[in-house]
Amino acid sequence: MPFGEPPPFIEPKRPPSASTLLNDFAATWASDRVRLADIVDMLGDRVYGLILLIFAIPNAIPNPVPGVTAILGVPLVLVAAQQVMGRPRPWFPKVLGDRSIATEDFRRFVVQAEPWLKRVERLLRPRLRVLVSPNGERVLAAIALMMAVILTLPIPLANLLPALAICFIALAMIEYDGLMAAVGIVAAAGSVIIASSVVYGFVKIGIFLIRNALA
Repeated sequence: MPFGEPPPFIEPKRPPSASTLLNDFAATWASDRVRLADIVDMLGDRVYGLILLIFAIPNAIPNPVPGVTAILGVPLVLVAAQQVMGRPRPWFPKVLGDRSIATEDFRRFVVQAEPWLKRVERLLRPRLRVLVSPNGERVLAAIALMMAVILTLPIPLANLLPALAICFIALAMIEYDGLMAAVGIVAAAGSVIIASSVVYGFVKIGIFLIRNALA
């Protein structure tokens, strides 16, 4: 290289996508069952984003089983809270860490989620890195924590948008995409407005019914 010429620009290597990481994990896992602790051990430095995504996706898909959002919301609260506190990796009590599903069921979940993930991943790339810097991710984790708390509450019609907000935030962490983080923040703001409106409406209805009963 001639003296004085700037070094050639080298495009930073893009990290593996969420769908690639999940597929690789599902394809190489040899045991008959997958524990939550195993997922944490295997997923590397982006474990927070992937754990949030794994638990948020079932909440973002309409599910006829009652109580699923509350059950899956508890691990989401625990994971997001630990990221806010700055723990390098999430910790689960043994009763949660040893929870497992059949490897075939996990692979089926990955297959079902893959088309949706790949469509979204085509839009993602590293950008607006300030929103997904270490400090930025802790702010995003605080927002995800708020959404997870909303998920655990029995608020009718208020679960889908918080789950989507967590999915967007998780994908932003995985792909280092600040624009997707911004989308997640907007979705979270909408979630708070909707949840507050639903709660306010039920409170007003309750007050109306009580007043009529006492009249």
